Amino acid sequence: MSFVQTSEHAKWVFESVTRGAEGRNLGLGIDVDPGNTASTLTRERIKVLYIAGWGRSGSTILDNLLGQLEGFFSVGEINCLWERNLLGDWLCGCGRSFRACPVWSEVMKSAFGGVQNIDARKMIRLRDSGARTRHVPLMLTSLAEPLLKNRLSEYVSNLDRLYRGVKSVTGSRVIVDSSKSPAYSYALNMVPGVDLYVVHLVRDPRAVAYSWQRRKKVDPKMDGLMVRYGPFRSSVIWSAWNVVTEAFWSRRSSRYLRIRYEDLVADPLKTLRRIPGLVGEDAKLPDVEGRTVELKVTHTTSGNLSRFKTGTVELRPDEEWRASMKVSDKKLVGALTWPLRRRYGYLDRPS
Repeated sequence: MSFVQTSEHAKWVFESVTRGAEGRNLGLGIDVDPGNTASTLTRERIKVLYIAGWGRSGSTILDNLLGQLEGFFSVGEINCLWERNLLGDWLCGCGRSFRACPVWSEVMKSAFGGVQNIDARKMIRLRDSGARTRHVPLMLTSLAEPLLKNRLSEYVSNLDRLYRGVKSVTGSRVIVDSSKSPAYSYALNMVPGVDLYVVHLVRDPRAVAYSWQRRKKVDPKMDGLMVRYGPFRSSVIWSAWNVVTEAFWSRRSSRYLRIRYEDLVADPLKTLRRIPGLVGEDAKLPDVEGRTVELKVTHTTSGNLSRFKTGTVELRPDEEWRASMKVSDKKLVGALTWPLRRRYGYLDRPS
């Protein structure tokens, strides 16, 4: 079966696998000083390098590595900025709480006049009105653009402010966004000033399913654990998100690149060399020797706890699933994901 997707076929696949699974303001409640916001910045284009794919595929590792490139700035999973950072005050990648991070304080000031002016709950409602996974079937139709353009207009306007604030404060040429969600990438592409480039990161679905069963903390300063998914649900979403990511972006070959987690950790430098050219940059690559890399502090808003690692770090392929995953789970995941495993080159990898 071919997975070079047409929109109609992708819509059918997505609906099939997800059925049963799952005072003066600018839309944010923002009191804005027009002289101190990103809206007054020059209207130059903003390059956003978007890491797409399903969770537990190594996006935080890739995000950290790309954040080391000269002129690149990693923001992490910024689609969840409103609940995790503005309401939850999760830690920035630098180790400070979001509100205490000087970089993000300046970004919020540049974009919105300061965090005190942002109604985060309203921003969440705006996002959820048209940029959630449940909206993907609509996004795969010709009706999406007129309907969502109106529904998401306030949200998109404020995303423009946010990304311009990041660009202005950090002086970056490329913003690396590891939000992964296909629906959010669709909304981000609606921002008039954004030039969106997509790195589609895939990983063996059996390894992904095994990782989703692990207990992991959401944030070092919190007691809560990340949500966990069973093998069936992980396989369903892995298939759906990867199919939809291809349907949205693979035909834009000059702005789309698919890479595998396994290739990234086996030879980081070889994989990283492919990425700057995608966004039209000739950036100096990070210091990498074999699988060892020197990581500097980043300012990612959220992601896997590996985002806090700095200094000399050895990238090791996480192959624990091969010995520890139940045979029945391997077979279930393998059967459910067979078409895409074949497409991504995982059929020849022994269970």
